[in-house]
Amino acid sequence: PHVNMQKLDSTAFVDGYENWSSDQLADYFEDHGLGDYREVIMYHRITGKIAPQLTNDDLKDMGIDIVGDRCRFRHHLKSISRKARAEQRNRVIWMDKERLFFGCADWGLSTCCGLIPEDPSTYKLTNNHLKIRLVDPVRIGPIRLCCGQKYSVNNLDLTYVDDVDMVGVPAPCIQQCLCCANGMEILELSTNEGEFQIVLKEGEGEYVSTKIMNQVEECQMIERD
Repeated sequence: PHVNMQKLDSTAFVDGYENWSSDQLADYFEDHGLGDYREVIMYHRITGKIAPQLTNDDLKDMGIDIVGDRCRFRHHLKSISRKARAEQRNRVIWMDKERLFFGCADWGLSTCCGLIPEDPSTYKLTNNHLKIRLVDPVRIGPIRLCCGQKYSVNNLDLTYVDDVDMVGVPAPCIQQCLCCANGMEILELSTNEGEFQIVLKEGEGEYVSTKIMNQVEECQMIERD
């Protein structure tokens, strides 16, 4: 059977509802028991951008006389607004894992040539938070053991990030000469909860720091407003 993909998108995902056309908005309300008003929505050119501004009087002027239906309209409008905000907050902008080794030499030494699995820290940036899962491995000399690691998870509110600095760390000369090892770039984040580090591949630091600072500025602007 034919599937209306435009309808599927508008009803399954509320993220971006402000860009819905009148037809997509009507699809949403039809799937929530208000299909009798499809033509009304289309006639009055109510789009996703306009819909949250509708008042009870506006709904009356549109000819929606049944009080219960007006209440249901307002309920669903508030619901999609809440869901859209939640999806916006949780949208992943960037994610990566810790750069553990400069090159194959220290990788081979630390993992016994792959016999001991890597367990890097991980990073995830969303619109409002930076999640840092830190791994504190147990070592025997330079060798990371495959058991006994400690973990901690920090969900940093971007509103309280004060600064992001970057430090470049070159690979040891012998590794550069023997196996063309690359350096690392370390981002140092200053927050109200303390100092945090993100260890990245060489060449990624500026891109990631820009991403983080853009979100920090956005969050702080929203907080001021």
